[in-house]
Amino acid sequence: MAAAFAALVSLQNNILLIDNHPNHTFPFQKEQIESLSDNVSFLIDFMESYDNSHGARRETAEALEMRIARAAQMAEDVFKAHMVHHIRCGKTRSSRFLLDLHKATRGMDYMRRKASIVSLQSGLLEPSTYPSSSSSSTQSTPLLTSSTVGLEDILLQLLHLLIRGPLSRRVIPIQGMGGIGKTTLSINAFQHPCIVQHFDVCLWATISQEYSIHKILSQLLSCLRRSTSGTVDEMREKLYKCLFGQRYLIVLDDMWNRKAWDDMHVKSLFPDTNNGSRVVVTTRLADVAYHLGDYCVAMSFLDEANSWHLFCQNAFAEQQGCPPELEETAKKIVARCKGLPLAIIVVGGHLRKSPADLDYWENVAQSILYTSGIDEQCLNVLSLSYRYLPAHLKPCFLLLGAFPEDEAIYGQVVLKLWIAEGCIEHFDNRILEEVAADYLWDLHMRNLILMDSLDHKRDLYIFRVHDIVRELCLQTAKKEEFLSVVETSRSIIREHRVLSSGKVNRETITTDAPVRCLICNGGRHGINKLNDLKLLKTLSNVATTFISESIFQQVNLRVS
Repeated sequence: MAAAFAALVSLQNNILLIDNHPNHTFPFQKEQIESLSDNVSFLIDFMESYDNSHGARRETAEALEMRIARAAQMAEDVFKAHMVHHIRCGKTRSSRFLLDLHKATRGMDYMRRKASIVSLQSGLLEPSTYPSSSSSSTQSTPLLTSSTVGLEDILLQLLHLLIRGPLSRRVIPIQGMGGIGKTTLSINAFQHPCIVQHFDVCLWATISQEYSIHKILSQLLSCLRRSTSGTVDEMREKLYKCLFGQRYLIVLDDMWNRKAWDDMHVKSLFPDTNNGSRVVVTTRLADVAYHLGDYCVAMSFLDEANSWHLFCQNAFAEQQGCPPELEETAKKIVARCKGLPLAIIVVGGHLRKSPADLDYWENVAQSILYTSGIDEQCLNVLSLSYRYLPAHLKPCFLLLGAFPEDEAIYGQVVLKLWIAEGCIEHFDNRILEEVAADYLWDLHMRNLILMDSLDHKRDLYIFRVHDIVRELCLQTAKKEEFLSVVETSRSIIREHRVLSSGKVNRETITTDAPVRCLICNGGRHGINKLNDLKLLKTLSNVATTFISESIFQQVNLRVS
């Protein structure tokens, strides 16, 4: 969970600042600080070790993560509130602070004990319940030919790479974000008549995030109608002998990391007999694609015409096109899908089973991508990209949802926000800006952000976040209580991070609210007085009056 990890890293950063301060006069007991630091380090390791677990292990860890987040936030609030009081008033509240620190330390001790129990129990749990992948993963080959709307040109490019070119075995990666049509393109090439005629054998295997070499080999051997029994080494030998001398096409769908490729030992698995054999690999990750081959096929979003064609194909499969009375609303719906094939297909499929009623379609147009109804399937697929992010990238990714829709985002602004929010870990001999820049580049390589331009140092200068990905950020942030989205002028009472599209004023935020991050979209809004927001670290698009009296009182403010 992003909230828990971000809270722990932020608390760790504050402990480092206190511990390294040369002249602090805060009444911190060394034993308590060391104990708290040890607990934070332990829980960060716990979060990272459980981040990619699944099934019962994942559910058990998730039940604890919310409590870890709250305990870490409480501890950080104790430090921050005391330091603000000390700096503003020039005196300490020793007895009160030590009592609060004692409570916070006990809370973190308890969380460590609970995490230790979960870690021990996990050794007794079966890690066998992994999330199911697409239906093709249970089959040796895909069963149906999917629509080629918008894929005609890129399909011809792929067919040319498969049939023409050098006789040596060639690896052809297909790369693009989730839901953009990589598997659809592969299916259509795999089942194309000229491919079926050109290759002696065509094999298909789905890799997925949680892969098994035994399972991959079983899928490939099943395509050849060979026995899938035996050890991994025996299956390797069997597959190699079956492929030797044959002109083969192998599709490895949904590869998530380079390790999966390396673990397969491709050179000893797929023989290269200079007969034009090909291996196609689909992946969301650019670095995986670049690692595998020089002939990468990059997927892009559909244009307006192809988006409309694909939508009509799915929404009006049994009719003669779109009814005239629905066309204007239907085009509004398609425009909101922003050219992502998966979104268009899911929405079209929903509307095909829905009443052809204008009011109903208008409601769909207004609610698409903003509620958990028709977009659930689409976001569930896209959420895999978030679910399998490393723990340290999750809070950084979710904060991208705070930027306005369709806005060009400057990389340096994002790096400052991440650092100010305490999302970047300290590493020896590295400054935080370098670490944050690596995180941003990692998100780019995972196709979660769309690069517009690079600066002269090849740093991400300007980039964008696809609307559907942004919605994933916001929905996940809300679910995990990482970022509160306030669309009206309701009071802000308990929230730590607030994204507001409504008017923010003094009455909006209650006295002593634990707000640490306040971002306003849709124009600058005013606050007359900030003194009561003792924990405020980040302020964006909020105009303040009485600057000399308020802004300089914000001891914790890092970005404004």
